[in-house]
Amino acid sequence: MSSIAANIREFLTRRAPELRQTLRVTIATGAAYIAYKFLGLQQGYWAVFTVLIVMQGSIGGTLGAATERMIGTLAGAIFGGLAAAFHSNTSTGIGIALVLVTCATVWGAAIRPQLRVAPVTAAIMLLTDPAGAPVEQFVVDRVIEIGLGGLIGVLAAVLIFPARSHAVVVTRSVAVLTRIQRLLSSEADALERGEALVPSSEHPALRQALMAVEQAMKDAERERASRLADHRIPAAIPRTLWRVRNDLVAIGNVLREPLPAPIASSLAPAAASLLRAEAELTGRCATALNAVAVVSRNDVPAVHLAFTDTFSGLRQSGVMRALDFNAVGRTFGLAFALDGLHRNLTDLAARIDEIATGIPERTANS
Repeated sequence: MSSIAANIREFLTRRAPELRQTLRVTIATGAAYIAYKFLGLQQGYWAVFTVLIVMQGSIGGTLGAATERMIGTLAGAIFGGLAAAFHSNTSTGIGIALVLVTCATVWGAAIRPQLRVAPVTAAIMLLTDPAGAPVEQFVVDRVIEIGLGGLIGVLAAVLIFPARSHAVVVTRSVAVLTRIQRLLSSEADALERGEALVPSSEHPALRQALMAVEQAMKDAERERASRLADHRIPAAIPRTLWRVRNDLVAIGNVLREPLPAPIASSLAPAAASLLRAEAELTGRCATALNAVAVVSRNDVPAVHLAFTDTFSGLRQSGVMRALDFNAVGRTFGLAFALDGLHRNLTDLAARIDEIATGIPERTANS
């Protein structure tokens, strides 16, 4: 019995975000149904549809979706209403009006993505126009129904287990850092084995994860602008994560071939040690970001200094003079990319420290 209870608790903890979102959408859907029945809206089911469409995983995401749907609905209702008022009430007339309105609204949506709902709304206005009903009333009802659904969706996101984008940004950033840590470790493995780095499927997933962080950050800024919620995530964090990703790509390009034999014996161990240290720092960044704590640097600066000294010693020894142009370029490219990685991860740790201490630090990379 105790194991069953433990499993239930573990499931509720692990799936808490999904369960909260399910509860929010369920309550909002019921509220939209009750509201449109109470108001006597003839086609009030559009309020329910709107709730289901606009409810996102955060307040900012829901607000953005509701705003876009409202703007698109207004544009589509105006175009569709005008077409419904002036077509000839024949199949041919409706077809011509539908084509013209679709052309106009799709063109508008191509220029302004916020209007992407307009073509759908305009088509609905034309094809569901009830015979004998005043067109202007039909337009007003549709706007009211969509606005009601959007309002209920936003209120549900704000009032029912408030889904603030701050937590979403943190969760997605931690996921990005976890992927970065794995990639750094795989690059260190390749250097230690003296083998070419095998291309990883993590890179496309990392790119998608970074785009998800950017979207969550936009939602967080939207919440701040609307005064529905606030956040303490520095805007530099998504940019710095992208820079770290670019450093990973640069290092991976160098390691597609093993390092030249004359320098591998000394440079490869130093580079692998630095990558291991940076991977550990990445993991500590993820932990600190999640726990709202200061990042521990441990011995990362010392390991970076050791690599810099090793590379400088190689340059002064004259070993690289015997290498061909491609080998020298790859060696300098690795040193440059590792230096950039260290600088960007150090900057990321400083930005995470800002969240924990509430004291912004001015840096050249911010």
